[in-house]
Amino acid sequence: MARDIFDRAGISPRLPDGQTDIRLTVLQPDAAQSGWAVLILPGGGYEVTASDREGFPVAEAFCAAGHTAAVLEYSVLPDRWPMALLETAASIALLRQRGARRVAVCGFSAGGHLAGCMANLWHMPIIAQTLGVLPEAVRPDAAILCYAVITAERPLRSRTSFGNLLGSGVAIHDTLSLEKSVRKDNPPAFLWATAADDSVPAENTLRYATALQRAGVPYEVHIYPHGPHAMALADARTEGNPAQQDPHVATWFPLCLSWLDTLA
Repeated sequence: MARDIFDRAGISPRLPDGQTDIRLTVLQPDAAQSGWAVLILPGGGYEVTASDREGFPVAEAFCAAGHTAAVLEYSVLPDRWPMALLETAASIALLRQRGARRVAVCGFSAGGHLAGCMANLWHMPIIAQTLGVLPEAVRPDAAILCYAVITAERPLRSRTSFGNLLGSGVAIHDTLSLEKSVRKDNPPAFLWATAADDSVPAENTLRYATALQRAGVPYEVHIYPHGPHAMALADARTEGNPAQQDPHVATWFPLCLSWLDTLA
């Protein structure tokens, strides 16, 4: 398994300076590539740079399945919106420059919000203007949202995530409440959550699925009855406490791999 690491300038020399030391780590499988590259965006409430459980173990699992996989340790507090979005877009463009035919964004919790932002807002002029790329170069071909922060509406809103992303007391624009900014040109999406998650309620995922349905965007959704927040792969590969390991919830990963195959 080959591993390449890029700093901010290596991802794109046009990225604005930030206060977070960001890093993109790209893993290449030893076997023939599938054509997919999966860009993984760990959680952390836009407060910490990455969740160890939601980053490299997930990338290694995708790589073992024959996919190129990358982990982006994106900007967090004190950097604000749209810094992390620009970094995600630049990472997608770089993966395409390195030969990926199709790129999926895969985000967990707040990283799921960032992945959803990329799926919904890839066409924002600030991305093309800042990075000097065409919008199509940064549009994901698929989105994988794992117990994702979606809505900015009370009582479901993640106060921590949105507060860290925008700043205390800053009004949240509707585009960042992702169920409100889905468009018909969104990429297909794979969504999963647990009904027992009391940190990011599963209604976040259901609201996004409903928005995709209304827009005519293909999606697959799984709501598992049991399991806390931050289950990652939900098996020994991502350890965690015993409640975060559940063989039923762990089926999300092979289901996701099968779903990617259907998009070929």
